[in-house]
Formats: sequence, C-alpha cells, structure tokens
Amino acid sequence: MKGRSLPTFTTSRPSNTPLKRPAGLKSCEEHERERWRTDLHRFPPYQYRDENCLRSSKGELRIPNVNEREVIMGFPLNYTSQCLPKRDHGTSHHTDCRLTLLGNSWCVPVIAWLLSSLLALRGIIAQLRPQDVVDRLTPGKGRNLQTLLARPPIRGSTSSSPCNPELVRRLCSLVSLKGEDILLQAATDVPVKFHRLRSSMPARLWRWKTVASWAWTGSAEHINVLELRAVLTSIKYRVEHLKQANLRCIHLVDSLVVLHALTRGRSSSRKMRRTLMRISAYILACGLQPCWGYVDTHQNPADRPSRRGVKKRWVKRPQK
Repeated sequence: MKGRSLPTFTTSRPSNTPLKRPAGLKSCEEHERERWRTDLHRFPPYQYRDENCLRSSKGELRIPNVNEREVIMGFPLNYTSQCLPKRDHGTSHHTDCRLTLLGNSWCVPVIAWLLSSLLALRGIIAQLRPQDVVDRLTPGKGRNLQTLLARPPIRGSTSSSPCNPELVRRLCSLVSLKGEDILLQAATDVPVKFHRLRSSMPARLWRWKTVASWAWTGSAEHINVLELRAVLTSIKYRVEHLKQANLRCIHLVDSLVVLHALTRGRSSSRKMRRTLMRISAYILACGLQPCWGYVDTHQNPADRPSRRGVKKRWVKRPQK
C-alpha cells in the first residue's frame, strides 16, 4: 500500500496445511486469512494483511509476485529464472524456487550503498546518496548501454521508433571477442572470449509487429530445422521486400543450437546444413552482416505469432 514499507521477504513453503504457530495469524482479519489459504500458506499470515499488499489495476489486493520482488530487491528482472532447467520454467515449483532464493538473499541497494560509502572514504569513487543507488538499480534508468541491457524497462519500449538505428549500431559493437554473437555483460565485467551462460537480449527495447506468420504444412521436421527455416524467412524478407543490402543488422533467436550454427556458419546436422547454406548464400550475395543474439523464449516476440493458426503472408511495406 502507498506510504508503507513491505515486510521482509521470506522463503516460499506451499502446503495444504499451515505450519505450526504461523507468525501473525491472530492479527489477521478473516478475508486476509482466506487470502493466505488461497495461496497455499506460502508465506507467514502477516504477509497477506491488506497493509502489506499491492493493489492491482483492477483494485484487487495481492502480495508482490516474483518479478516485482526481484526488482524491489535490486536484482535484474528474471535474474533467478535460471535456477531450474528450461523444461521446468513456468511451473509452480519453478516460481517457489525463485521466491525462496529471493527470501534468502540480501537487499542489493543496501549492500551497494554500504560498499559505496566504504569506497568513497578510500577516495576510489564519489560519495553516493541512497537515492542515487536506487536510481541506478531501477529498470530502464541505466546510464550506459550495458546497464540498460541488464536492467531493461519492465513495460514498454525505450526506443522512439520500431527500429532505432543508433541502438542497433551500439549493440553491434558488443559482439564477443571471437566475433560470434552479441555478448551481454555488465560494464564493470572483464571482457571474456565466449559466453558461459547466455543472458537474454531484452526484447522490450524495441516495438514489434508481425509481418508474416503461417503454420508449417510440410513434412514433420525437428524443431531446430524449423527454427533455422524461420531465420531464412527473415533474411529473405530483408532482401526481397525491404531491399536491404550492404548493412549490419541484428537478428534474435531463442534456440542455442541455431545460434551456434549461425555464428559458426556450419553444422554437423545434415538436415540443418542445407538451410544454413541458403542463409549464407543470401548474406554473401547481398553483403549483409547480421549480428546474432539470444532471446529467451518467454521474451521472444515471434513465439506467439508462430503458434497462431491464421495465415499472414508478407505485410506490404508502407509507401514513403
């Protein structure tokens, strides 16, 4: 609620029956206890009091969700999403694991302010106010590109146009030292030659629209082959409809197998090799220099249109 602080986040322990002597049960009203029971007693009862809840756009009271807790604690959005394998993402077990990690963690702004005060006394950095630390950790308010990529805005786009040329130009400068895909890391990190764990490119930096979508009607093929066919379709759209040539561009994929094949220009898979050769032919003939980037499936703007049954073949380019 406005004007009040949220209680300390705790670990998530869902259960059909409450634990013995739950904290704050006597101070809760009946509707607050019902909110606690509906959430399977995940947190102590006092967390579900009206004064400790957030109000949704519909006026309903609820406790902060896992994404809001990450941002409040000072972590980048989806920072804890890799705690379990990708196949478990989106399940209640995955959410509870993330909530537990946040409940056992330290508040980043507090630690950052304590360390900044110590470093300021040593003359290493300038003195920072608590509000300065909070502003630097707020999503979408980064002072440099690396911070913006690590902490993108939660909603909306920071770009004033669907394709900001300056943003694309700066992102192309973040290619890894081996010249493969775009390397996302903090501004203070030491540059590395390759990714150990790939960070997702924040798709919210752009505004997206669907220009083509249709269901695959051919023979059944492996998902990696179909992902590579989608890349070929995008390259053909650039060349044949947008008339693009001799330029650098960014293309995002949510398959690490396809990403590795594109960055190396080869694959041990015979089924992928033919499509990969066609992509290379288009790139070579038209002088395109694509920078390949990884985007998580849940952030991929092309994921939902690819599952629609409505056929949408090539949107006409607007006349200038």
